Amino acid sequence: RVNPAMPKRSIRAVKPTAKAKEMDRQEILSPTETVKRTTKRARRASSTETDLEPAVNAKNESVTNESDGTLLLKVLEELKDLKDAAVKQQELVCKLEREVVDTKQELKRVTEQLATITTRITESPQLSYAEVARSPPSSQPSNIRTLSTGNTNPSHSTDTFYCTIDTSRVENGQEEEFTAGAIRAMAESEVRTKQGQSNWRCRAVIKDSKKPNRVRIACRNEEEQNMVKRLVEAKLPERVRMLRDELYPVKVDHVNRTVVLDEMGDIRSAAAESFSSENDVQVAKIAWLSKRDIPKAYGSMVVYLTKGSDAKRLLSEGFFYAGGESGYTGVFERRFRPNQCYNCQQTGHKAFQCDKIQVCGKCAKEGHHHSSCNETILKCTLCGGPHESFSRNCKKLYPSAHE
Repeated sequence: RVNPAMPKRSIRAVKPTAKAKEMDRQEILSPTETVKRTTKRARRASSTETDLEPAVNAKNESVTNESDGTLLLKVLEELKDLKDAAVKQQELVCKLEREVVDTKQELKRVTEQLATITTRITESPQLSYAEVARSPPSSQPSNIRTLSTGNTNPSHSTDTFYCTIDTSRVENGQEEEFTAGAIRAMAESEVRTKQGQSNWRCRAVIKDSKKPNRVRIACRNEEEQNMVKRLVEAKLPERVRMLRDELYPVKVDHVNRTVVLDEMGDIRSAAAESFSSENDVQVAKIAWLSKRDIPKAYGSMVVYLTKGSDAKRLLSEGFFYAGGESGYTGVFERRFRPNQCYNCQQTGHKAFQCDKIQVCGKCAKEGHHHSSCNETILKCTLCGGPHESFSRNCKKLYPSAHE
């Protein structure tokens, strides 16, 4: 019995496919034909690879060219940035140069303004020159004033002209006749009468607070000062005197000795006039500060000027011409000197008050001045030591220096 679920097997012959026929054909080929076929396939594959190589190379070359172009663009951009930075740097340098020029011009203007302020004459009762030395009032010359140091309070510079009258020798009971008011009335009366100036008045009459025996008449200019001095001095009694003009000392270091001193060690007669011309000032007198018996090529001196503004200018500039060379200026500080008489060489009084016989300050003998002494052996009148009577080596004259 036949099962209806099972398929029926075909009894028809199966026809081989083209692929099967090809495989059967290859199996029957001879070895020679097999080699030829293999060689042909290899040649075809090689030809295909050869055809692909130019395409690969072209692609690689394209990538390389693209990388070089990008790098070149980056280099160009960096060069442009450097160029821009160089331009900005150059502009900055030019700006700084202009600022330097402006700064120099501004500094020049400030310097000129300072010079103008320094030399300007201001009207002020306060003096720019104060006593620096600490010695008693009677031991200092009346017409010498020194510039205050930089550590003191600043003051106003003046060139006010004064006539100074000293009443210290007036006898007791006559002081009221020479008060500031009496001297002012006398000066105005003399000028109005002798000069025919009916409305003339003193600019100011000042009593010195440090030296109450001195009265100063302030004048408007040098011409008026000379007139007042001449008229008032002629009316003063014997014991009242007109002092010399006020001087302003300036110390000068590193000065050529031969320019100031002659072969004998004295101040050259033409030195003051020469220094006045060189420095455009009026030098009243000169004093050599260094030791004259030690022949050093350079030393120090003090020059006394007639104007305070000239002294202040020399101190601010820092230099002083002497014989074509420049010395260094500085504040002159007067050393303490005791109240010593240069007539008898004793202490406690001055020469104008001395009635004793003249004694030499060099040899301690009587009858001559030490400037004309020819003795070689020195002797002090005070202590008997081998030095001058006015030497700082004297223990009686300067006891504090030998403690």
